[in-house]
Amino acid sequence: MSGLREFINALEENGFLCRKKYQVDWKYELGAIARAENKPILFENIKDYPGKRIFVNGLSSYASIGLAVGIDSHANNPKSLSKIIRQAFSKPIDPVMIDKSPLTENKITEQINLTVLPVPWWSEIDAGRYIGTWHLNITRDPESKVRNVGIYRMQLLGPKIATVSVSPRSHLAEHIKKAEKLGKELPMAVAIGVDERLIIAAAASPAYGVDELALPGGLLGKPVELFRCLTQPLEVPADSEIVIEGYIKPGIHVQDGPFLDYAGIPNTNPSAYLFEATGLFFRHNCIFRGTAVGNPGAEDHILYSVLAHAGLADFHGSRLRRLIQNFLLKHRAFRLFQYSGRIGSFIRKAETRDKLEEK
Repeated sequence: MSGLREFINALEENGFLCRKKYQVDWKYELGAIARAENKPILFENIKDYPGKRIFVNGLSSYASIGLAVGIDSHANNPKSLSKIIRQAFSKPIDPVMIDKSPLTENKITEQINLTVLPVPWWSEIDAGRYIGTWHLNITRDPESKVRNVGIYRMQLLGPKIATVSVSPRSHLAEHIKKAEKLGKELPMAVAIGVDERLIIAAAASPAYGVDELALPGGLLGKPVELFRCLTQPLEVPADSEIVIEGYIKPGIHVQDGPFLDYAGIPNTNPSAYLFEATGLFFRHNCIFRGTAVGNPGAEDHILYSVLAHAGLADFHGSRLRRLIQNFLLKHRAFRLFQYSGRIGSFIRKAETRDKLEEK
């Protein structure tokens, strides 16, 4: 199994995947359904976006994570999963370059408009559409050229600009500081719809200088195949569904959010960085991968519980405390909340359409 599409097929073969064939609005409705059902969903009919699809909740259970890392999907738990991931990451395999990729099926380098992608507006709380929620941000140290791969949320601000919300303690922040010191833009590639094992590696917290594109090789049992970017001096997973190339502008800060974050409360970053796209590349009938966070048992909670068990999650004290507090407070009230107000109307409508499809 390799790539997002094969993982989706494997989920379906094991009875985990839910396909939504009726039309769903990318604004609010899709996020409400994703949070309520909290299982792998492939939305195949997105309002305003014929031919494009959105996949969510791929790692929303230990069984689906087990499927992703190659163990019996019905016989796993955090302990066994963490052991497999830890052992695999201890045997990294350097990625290899290839000269062909389906990413070149659609190439846009002029008059870039990122809204050609079905980017969701995940909730009414959010300030806008978030193009980056479950993806890879790929950069290189401007001095040493060491690669870093992480997951940093990104809010669309315009046709070719977006925020990059970066913790000052992150490896990406280190790259940005060095670029600013040199007075240079920092090239960055955003890969969306990648093999889930690459997401697992990016969500871990290895030491600075460890290549997060070598770590998944241990899980894949082979090197990650990379394709050279066309407008920036970077490499991206060749089987990505979508890649946005561009750069972070030095010395410019913008507001990101509010955004309903992992802890279930609105979060705003007034000092986010500004990203400008120089190229957009995507496969035919591309699948946009994202996630609706902020509800108990969301896939980021599940994945980080496994990584924490493996000693691979970098939780800072206040962050972890806030996450636990909100999880405990919300898990009792969530069912009541999700059936109230406008969110509840989206969910009830979706459940009615699901029943009609089953008949």
